[in-house]
Amino acid sequence: MVNPLKTAETVHEYLLGRVSDETTLEGIEELLFTDEEFCSQVALADDEIINDYVRGRLNRVDADSFRATLPADAERRFKLEMAQALKERALARDLKTAEAKPSFFGPIILFFRQPMYAGAFAVLLIAAVVLAVYLTRRGNGDQLAELRSIYQQSRPTETRISEFGYAPLTQLRGAPESADKNRLRRIENNLIEATEKNPNAQTRHALGVFYLTQHDHQKAIKEFEAALKFGDAAKIRNDLGSAYFERAKTEPEDKRLEDLAQSLEEFTKATKLDGNLLEALFNKSLALQELRMPREAKESWTLYLQKDSSSSWAVEARKNLARLEGQQTFLKKDEQVLSDFLTAYRNHDDARAQTIHDETKGLLRGPALPLQLSRRYLIARQRGDQAGAAESLAAMTYIGSFEQAQHSEFFFLN
Repeated sequence: MVNPLKTAETVHEYLLGRVSDETTLEGIEELLFTDEEFCSQVALADDEIINDYVRGRLNRVDADSFRATLPADAERRFKLEMAQALKERALARDLKTAEAKPSFFGPIILFFRQPMYAGAFAVLLIAAVVLAVYLTRRGNGDQLAELRSIYQQSRPTETRISEFGYAPLTQLRGAPESADKNRLRRIENNLIEATEKNPNAQTRHALGVFYLTQHDHQKAIKEFEAALKFGDAAKIRNDLGSAYFERAKTEPEDKRLEDLAQSLEEFTKATKLDGNLLEALFNKSLALQELRMPREAKESWTLYLQKDSSSSWAVEARKNLARLEGQQTFLKKDEQVLSDFLTAYRNHDDARAQTIHDETKGLLRGPALPLQLSRRYLIARQRGDQAGAAESLAAMTYIGSFEQAQHSEFFFLN
């Protein structure tokens, strides 16, 4: 019995964007990933629709449906433009000289003068080009689908990789099983081969994703940057930001902050390119939180939850937001943070004073205590307030002594 999803009518409706039933759509897309014969059927049907449109054979309803699919399908627009260009060249070519001077190629040229044969040849040429691109993309899709399946139980990064489903983050993920090692080696080899045969944004991006899951951040960054040379794309920007974010975890403090800042820049670019890319919105919130920009992070998490309120990713987002809201120091005005610190300092409440300092330490603006105490000291000096200046200086020395004793850090020491 013929699968109803494989009938010519169903394929025709799918290619014209007129299948609205979600179950049918999911079934067709699954077949495109698993059934090579069906893929060939769909590719040929697509070529026939384009050829019929170029030659004016589609009825008005089908032609309107076909045109409606073009804005969202760059590959189809490319195929259509090529078909139209080839047809125009075939029709417009002046063959008078060839007709006047018979040659070996004369019959061939005359053959292609006929619109019917010229159109057929154009479709065949397009089919060959598209098939090569399609097989490359489909190969990448198969490899990435297998890669995603390996990480269904435990995701490889804290950040969200584009098009990876939810899986909890296991901090102590062990080495892959022997079977997974073999699969990973095969996936890597196939992606490298695809990149060598057809280097483009898709193959470079796919290889970068593989390296990102294997924590080879330098190679991942190299591949993502190479992919961007073929054109800016939100998902590539997102994954490049993920590579920088994950690499920051292995870097010394100065390099760590540099990588985190770079990751935030990439996530921000991704959200500007696609404001609904949930992976980039999630990752941007993480980067803001890691950079100790709690107010901005709180706003970013809130925005994310407005767009995704029910997924497992949303559960993590709420936990991060609750953690930020639990650190009340971040939500107070700068002056109130300084006042709370000075109250604890004057009362010799070391634990409270040190907690407030730890919650603001590392911030380059806002409530950071060293900055606020420095400003307070200068203002007191200008006003002739010797007591206020002395207290500010003593408080900064107190923070410096604490950092030296607890963390061997001399940055805050006067």
